[in-house]
Amino acid sequence: MLNPSFLFAILWSAPCAGAAISLVPRRGVEVVASLIAGSLSVIISCILLIVPVSGSFGYFYSDNLTRILTLTTSCIYLTSVAYSVFYINRIKEPFIRFRWYYCLLDLFAFTMLLALTVNDLGVIWLAIEGTTVTSALLVALEKRRTSIESAWRYTLIVSAGLALSLFAVILVYFSQGTLTVSKLLTEPVRNSMIMVLAVGFALIGYGTKAGIAPMHAWLPDAHSEAPSPVSALFSAVLLPTSIYAFVRIFTLLQGSPIMFNEIRNLVLGFGIFTVLIASIIIGYQRDYKRMLAYSSMENMGVILVGFSLGGIGALGAIIQIVAHAFAKSSAFYEAGNILVEFETTKMVDAQGVIGRLRSTGYLFILSCLSITGAPPFGVFLGEFLILSQAIQSGNLALAVLLAFAYIYNFIGLNRQALRLIFGKTKTGEDPIRGSVPTRHSTSLDASASEVLEIRQENRLSILIPLVNLVVSLVIGIYMFPAFLQAATGIYQQ
Repeated sequence: MLNPSFLFAILWSAPCAGAAISLVPRRGVEVVASLIAGSLSVIISCILLIVPVSGSFGYFYSDNLTRILTLTTSCIYLTSVAYSVFYINRIKEPFIRFRWYYCLLDLFAFTMLLALTVNDLGVIWLAIEGTTVTSALLVALEKRRTSIESAWRYTLIVSAGLALSLFAVILVYFSQGTLTVSKLLTEPVRNSMIMVLAVGFALIGYGTKAGIAPMHAWLPDAHSEAPSPVSALFSAVLLPTSIYAFVRIFTLLQGSPIMFNEIRNLVLGFGIFTVLIASIIIGYQRDYKRMLAYSSMENMGVILVGFSLGGIGALGAIIQIVAHAFAKSSAFYEAGNILVEFETTKMVDAQGVIGRLRSTGYLFILSCLSITGAPPFGVFLGEFLILSQAIQSGNLALAVLLAFAYIYNFIGLNRQALRLIFGKTKTGEDPIRGSVPTRHSTSLDASASEVLEIRQENRLSILIPLVNLVVSLVIGIYMFPAFLQAATGIYQQ
C-alpha cells in the first residue's frame, strides 16, 4: 500500500509544480503543465477515496468528508483548466499574460486542496486567505473597469471577514491549547463559552467567504465579472471550502450539547436568511452570470442549514455540495459559451441563444434545472434530505420556509433561463423558426435571420459541461455509499 503522506505530498505538489512550469516563456507549456497537474490531482483524490485513507499523517488529515471534497475540488479544477483552453484565447486584452493566468489558476486550486487536507486550523485559515490572493487577479482578467472594481471589492470584503475568522482560530487555541484537527476532534471542550465565541467569529468570517447573507456583497460582482472557468471554481468549490473551514470549528461544540443547540439556532438563522434572500433576488436578475451567482449563494445557505440540522441533513448537505459543484460549473461553462458568442452578459441582449448555440442552449436549461433541484439530479436529493431532517427534528417553521424557497427559486431561475434561451431576439425573430431555413424564404427573410444562424460549436466547450452535468445526474440516481459514511463521520446522531 502507498504511504498516505506520499499521496498527500503529490496532491499538494502537483498544482504547485504546474504553477511553476506555467511561467516558462514557451507557448503551450502552461496548458500542458496545468492539465497534467489537474489530472494528477484527480488520480490521487480517487485513490484517497477508494482505498480509503483516514486519520492524521503528520501535517495531513483525512476523513470521509475531506476525501469527498478533495475529489470534487480536483475534478472541477481539471475541467476548469480544460475549458480555459477554449475560453481565454477569446479575451482580446487580458489584464495579465495567459501563462500567469494558468499559474494563478493552479495556485488557486492548491490553496483549496491545502485547506481541505491540512491537519491544523491555523494553516486552514492561511489557505483560505491564500485563495483570495491567488484569485483576485483572476477576477480582473478581462481588464474591464467593472471587473477591476469587483476584484478590489472582493479583496477588501473577504479579507475583512477572514480577519474575524482569525479571532475564531485564536479563541480555539486559547480554549483547547491546540489547533491540530485530529486532536481537537477527540478532546472534550474545555471552555464552552469561549468556543461559542469562536463559532460566532467563524460564522461571520468564513461565512463572508462562503457568500452567506448579509456578508455576501462581493459575491454577485466577483462571480459575474470573473472569466467563466474562474466563476466555476468560485461557485463550485471555493464557497464549499469556506463552509468546510467553518464546519470544522462548529462541530467542536458537540461535546457541549446545551451550548451546541444554542449556537445551532444562530447558524440556522443565517442559513435560512441566505436562502430566502437569494431565492427572491434571483427572479429579478437581468444578468445571467449574476443570476447563477445568486443561485450559488442560495445553495450555500441550504448547505449551511443541512450541516446545522445534522443527521440526514448533514448527508443532504454533502450530497448537495458535490452535485451543485458539477451542475453549477456546467452552467458557468455554458454561460461562457454564450458570452463568447454574444459578447454580453445582459439577458435582453443575448435572448434567443437556441438560434445560434443549440447544444449550449439545451445544456444550459438542463443545468439550471439541476441547480434548482429538479429530480432526478443530485441537488434534488440533497434538498429533499435536508427538508426531511427539518421536519423530523420538529422545525416545522424552518421546513415551510425551505419549501417556499425551493419553489420560488425553481420558478424564478428557470423562468429567466427559458427567456434567455428561447426568448425572441433583439430583432423580434423567433429563435427556433428563424434558425430553420424554408424553401419559401426570400432574400429579405434570409438577411433578417442572419443573426439566427446556428453556429458550429466548439466540441470542447460542449463536452466539458456535458460531462459535469452527467455526474450531477448520476449522483441523484445513485447515492454513493461514501456520502453516508461522510455524514455519519460528522454527526453521530
